[in-house]
Parts: sequence; C-alpha cells; structure tokens
Amino acid sequence: MKILDYFTIKTLYEKEKFIKMKKYLSFLIVIVLFSIGCASSNENSEVIDTPTAGNINLSVDETLQPIADAQVDVFQHQYPNAKINIRYRSEAECVKELYDDSSKLIILGRQLTTEELTSFKNRNMNPPHTKIATDAIAIITNRNNKDTTFTYEQILKILRGQNGQYNIVFDNQNSGTVSYILGMTGEKQMPANAYAAKSNLEAVNYVATHDKAIGVIGWSWISDSDDPKTREYLSAIRLVSLGTKEAKTSETYKPYQLNLAQGKYPLSREVFIIQRLRSNGLSAGFNAFVLSEIGQTIILKAGLLPAHQQERWIEMTTKPVGKVKNN
Repeated sequence: MKILDYFTIKTLYEKEKFIKMKKYLSFLIVIVLFSIGCASSNENSEVIDTPTAGNINLSVDETLQPIADAQVDVFQHQYPNAKINIRYRSEAECVKELYDDSSKLIILGRQLTTEELTSFKNRNMNPPHTKIATDAIAIITNRNNKDTTFTYEQILKILRGQNGQYNIVFDNQNSGTVSYILGMTGEKQMPANAYAAKSNLEAVNYVATHDKAIGVIGWSWISDSDDPKTREYLSAIRLVSLGTKEAKTSETYKPYQLNLAQGKYPLSREVFIIQRLRSNGLSAGFNAFVLSEIGQTIILKAGLLPAHQQERWIEMTTKPVGKVKNN
C-alpha cells in the first residue's frame, strides 16, 4: 500500500511538472512570436515608400547643386516623413549609381546617351526622363581681363585651345560641363591649357586670382542674384557675354532667363530628373514636386528657366483723368 502511494505521488508530481513545463513553453512561444512580429513591423516601417514618405538616395551632377539643395530643402520641410539623401557626383558617377541601384533618382544637365540607355535596356529597364529646367554653361573671366564679350566662333577657338592667350579652368574633369563642351567643340579631350578644378567654387576662386584665366562653370552657381553668396562670387569675377551660333547679329548675350527662353544664349542645356524605374513611391513624388508650381517657382527664383511656368493674368482698368490743360 505504501508502495502504491509512492508511485501515485510520483506520478502526480511528474504530471504537475509536465503541465508547468507545457505552460512555460507556451509562454515562451508567445514571446518569440511577438518578437518576430515586432521585428517584421519594424522592417515594414523601414521600407515604406510613398510619394511623400520613405528614404531614397538622389545623385546630382555637382554643377546643379544649388538648385537641387533648394528643391530638397523645401520638399522635406513640406513632407517631414520623407528623407532624400543628396549625393553630389560627377556626371558619369551619377549614371553609374542609377545603374547600380545605389540611387533611385538622378539629376543631370542632359538625357542619357544611346549607349547608356542600351545598358539599361539590357537589364530590362527604361529609365523615365522628365525635363525640369533649362540651365546654361557660364563663361567667367578675371575682373582685370578687358575681354568680356566673345562671338561664338571666338569662344569655340578658346575652348579648343587655339587661343593660347587664356588658361581654361573647369569645375571637374568628369563633370557635365566638360562633356557639354567636348560635344560642342567636337574634341575628344580638353586642350593642354585646360585645368580641372575639384568643384565650381574652386574654379571661381582660380579665375578670381589668375588674370588670364577663363572659367567654365554651371550657371546655377551664380544665377541667383538675391543670394549673398552669388553676389560675393560675381564681385570677384566677370560674366562673359556670348554671340549666337548663327552669328547673324553682332549682339552678345548672357545666360539670363529671357535669353534662354528665346534661344539666344548659345551654351544652354536642358536639365532632367531621371528615375531608375517607374514607381509610385518617393522618387515619383519628388519628381512631381519639382514639376509642381512650387518646384518650378524655386527654379524661376534661382535664375534658371523652368520647364513649365504658371500663367499669370493681369487685369488692367482705365479711367479718364480729364482734359489736359495747355499752359
């Protein structure tokens, strides 16, 4: 009888121990599942991608930095859940980062070339292009240089290195300005008297301190006349005025908005936002913002020519002022 009591007690003890262990395991499983759910929820929050929220990289040709800074600052202020990481690169690096998917969006002073588009199409991609503005390549010279106007043929000879009187300085050896000038002159490389700086600001400083220097920079760096920095740059250099390509007139023009709109300034270029893929996410939202009234007004204020301008209607009323008395 005592033996039966022992085994009965032992069995009850083992049964109670098993029940406790089962409850513990159930509780542990609930904790694990809850942790996995939280982690999954955090992962989902990190990959949110809407037109006004998310996190993307934007690569921009360094010559267009001022206008890109302004657009991103206003966009992120208006949509605080959006984070756009701007990276200023050479033109070639921007295209590479779009191709490698390290940037979802790029801003260039041109469209993708046929060769570049072929590379994308080989990966079943056709990056959509959106024109956002007309920019220009600005020619600057030292303030001691009396030559501040050139015909189109004269500036071509200078940029080809056929006029040894000047030293040419560019913003960057791989920038959009270099590819633009090479395309304009038909040359494969810059002349021997050309110097590549590391940035637009370094090019401005070089021209300001060298009497025989001619600089080639992005117009957006010195286009906003209301910007104190722009006024500082312009006080150190002179902006060159150029003749038209047709040379039908002796008049010369600077890269002001009206001259860009009328096609008179010969070194103009179109600015594009290029998306890696068509989507409804943040890259598309930022694209739409730049084309909106606010985004285009930012471009107008910066001194570039917007791709789209809002119509402004002005109503004038007149009333007689009476007869004019002759004395």
